[in-house]
Amino acid sequence: MYIPTSRTLATSIPLTGEPGEHLFQTTRLTCRRFTLADAPSIPPAANHESIALNLRDRLPHPYTIQEAEAFVSRRNTVVENRYPTHVAVFLKPDTPENPSSEPVFIGGMGVHPGDDVNYRTWEIGYWFAPQTWGKGYATEAVTAFTRWIFATFPQLNRLDASIFSRNVGSDRVLRKAGFRCEGVRRGMAEKNGVLEDETMFAVLRSDLQSD
Repeated sequence: MYIPTSRTLATSIPLTGEPGEHLFQTTRLTCRRFTLADAPSIPPAANHESIALNLRDRLPHPYTIQEAEAFVSRRNTVVENRYPTHVAVFLKPDTPENPSSEPVFIGGMGVHPGDDVNYRTWEIGYWFAPQTWGKGYATEAVTAFTRWIFATFPQLNRLDASIFSRNVGSDRVLRKAGFRCEGVRRGMAEKNGVLEDETMFAVLRSDLQSD
């Protein structure tokens, strides 16, 4: 019997995949899909060596406005099965954290869907502007994103995450968001000419249901 290797997961709520589509919010944050109008806000948040040092090389450094426009344009050319592959994170306006009347862009998150026999497992990734570190925004966003993903895609069973083992801040974020450490892959990656260990994390749907 032929079994297709490309399989998609159904959603529990209608998703259009259109630019700017609102996905979810938290006490302090609003999370939605990117629009081209977001491009000027991305370089000031992303163009930091401390961010590039902790991410894969697909994030360019330096990060220019041209890179930002190309990134958003690529994301908006395909609905991508309505999956939340790239999500913009904003501070809500008119709050103690952001007294201005407009939302403030602070980072991005997303998932990389698995395929073939791993189609019910996705990988999650994220980055946040250094000026927001230590304020709980990453934990708030990743925790909410994780739960929203499982609620929105009922067939999804597992979320993976991998970080460079030296990234203690991201280690804390994932643990607080409910992920469990599943081991270290030694010398797994090369970043800037240096071999790096990667720490592997995962959370199952059943892990959250048992909390």
